[in-house]
Amino acid sequence: MKTRVLTISFVLGSFFLSPSFVEAKVTCSGDACSILPTTIQSQINNLDQALQLQYTDKVLATMSEAAVVSNINSSLMGPGLVNRFQVGMGVAVAGQQKEDINVVYQNLSFQKLPNVGASIAPNFIVAVNLGWLMGGGPSDTEPELRTFLHRFNLYLHGFQFNFSQGDVQKAIEAQNKNVDLGGDITSGGFTLRYQLIENYSDGIGLFEFTGISMGLGLHYQRQLIDVTYNDNKTQSITLGPAVGTWGGATTFNYSSTVTSVPIDLRTGFRFFYFFTLFAGGGTSMNFGSSSLNLSRSGPLVLALDSSAISSSLSAEIAALIPASALGQTKTGTLTMDVSGKAQAPNTTNFLIAGLEINALITKLTVEAVVAQNVQSVMVGAKFAF
Repeated sequence: MKTRVLTISFVLGSFFLSPSFVEAKVTCSGDACSILPTTIQSQINNLDQALQLQYTDKVLATMSEAAVVSNINSSLMGPGLVNRFQVGMGVAVAGQQKEDINVVYQNLSFQKLPNVGASIAPNFIVAVNLGWLMGGGPSDTEPELRTFLHRFNLYLHGFQFNFSQGDVQKAIEAQNKNVDLGGDITSGGFTLRYQLIENYSDGIGLFEFTGISMGLGLHYQRQLIDVTYNDNKTQSITLGPAVGTWGGATTFNYSSTVTSVPIDLRTGFRFFYFFTLFAGGGTSMNFGSSSLNLSRSGPLVLALDSSAISSSLSAEIAALIPASALGQTKTGTLTMDVSGKAQAPNTTNFLIAGLEINALITKLTVEAVVAQNVQSVMVGAKFAF
């Protein structure tokens, strides 16, 4: 529970891209800082590069992977077949959790800082077969009546979501009254699929090969997120010969845009009419940028600790510290301010697998995308006509 403040902040702000520029500043003031040796105070003032290299860069890279994969997995295409047209809605969730990070800089250490990335992308979906759209009938029409356009299916998706809406705020407050969340997410895009190998059916619904299709898309996602979190909890901290706690509110602000151009191949099999298993793989080119500001300022409580003194200071310096000073609690303020800018990673390779359940005109789809250590699942329902 001691790391809860930072953990929740980074989970909610998990949509960022790998960094190209990061600034960090840490300052310490008050009596708590005056008990620290001059060398330790100097280390605090120069802690920014260690925070960037050991923590911020790694967290932003983790966020980047989740954001891009959720943007790729946003069309709910399933096996890639459309008879006439389809409408529906789905929600994609992407995330990964890596090992906690310990930041160590000379005599300073910050233990078990979270390294988490997550992203959520709701979308409305519309799909249409171009042969049917141009008046050629459904795609399962007689072979001699099919046209070249029947091999093409167009998928459109889009959604705008505002975190400040009443229902959203009520849900957040019901879960945690210490979180103030604002901002919005806007997404949209299209994918055009071409049936390289046409589907084949036994004619009675027991078995169908969905063929092999190739899709090329353009997906866009913009995020503006403002988070303030304060649960009055404290985090353990070690500053050279002193140990103590650090509390305070965390403020997280970011804006980002991601544009992905995915290309993929899909195939699948339908059994007993109701169940369709599909799989595939592809790659995506990505463009975009992001900016962030993470700040935390709050009360610092420190006390000189005998074991910390022996491990962080030389024997000569440790001997100068009077025994009466050990264990005396001092208070002050510790402030951390991290700002950054980033560019999207160039490419992302991914695998696809999923299940679609057919019930009359309803299609329930679960579609998973895996890219290295990131897993994304999109769940949704479509009505097929």
